[in-house]
Amino acid sequence: MKTEEQKLSEKLKTLLNAYVLEVEFVKTNGDTRKMFCTTKSDKIPEELHSKSENGGTLSEGVIPVYDVESEGWRSFRVDSVKSFGLKVKI
Repeated sequence: MKTEEQKLSEKLKTLLNAYVLEVEFVKTNGDTRKMFCTTKSDKIPEELHSKSENGGTLSEGVIPVYDVESEGWRSFRVDSVKSFGLKVKI
């Protein structure tokens, strides 16, 4: 049986692969951060595709994402997520 963290991780990965999400999480230093991020390939510059989630080794429970505002790869721990939702264009 899957833990709640595993279920959340799968849900986030599925959504990130289809959309740009706004994810709010607590950084390792204790600061709260909001990030607009995705793993959807058409939202990531082609030259950065090779650096996607399979490009490096990360700890279990860590999701690598492309930060669309900072234009670079970042990651966050699933257990640090406070909220997430679809980025809405206004």
